[in-house]
Amino acid sequence: MTFKPRRWERIAWILTALNVVSVWVPAPVAPWHATTHAVLAVSFALWAQYLRRLGRKPVPDASTEERLSEPQARSDQFDALHDVQARVAELEERLDFVERALVDVRARTQLPPKA
Repeated sequence: MTFKPRRWERIAWILTALNVVSVWVPAPVAPWHATTHAVLAVSFALWAQYLRRLGRKPVPDASTEERLSEPQARSDQFDALHDVQARVAELEERLDFVERALVDVRARTQLPPKA
C-alpha cells in the first residue's frame, strides 16, 4: 500500500480541529492538559501543511523518465549533426571542384579551333 499524502492531510486537519476544541474543555481544571492539546493542534496543523506540499509534488512516471533521458538523446543528435556538417562541407568542396571543371570545359569549347 502506498503512502497517500492527500488522505493523511485530511486526517491531520481533523486531528488539528479536535485538539483545538479540546483546549477549552480542560482549560479551567488542568492547564497543562490544555497546553498539551494546544501543542498537539499546532503539530498536526504543521504536519497537514507539510503533507499538502508533499501531495503537490509530481510523482515520477514514465514521461518523467523520458524527459530525463532527453538531454542524452539530444547530445547524440548534436554529435550526429556535427558529422553531417562535416560531410556537407566536403560535398560543397567537391561541388565547387566540379563547377570549376565545367567552366574550364566550356571555356575550351568556346575558343576558336586552331588553324
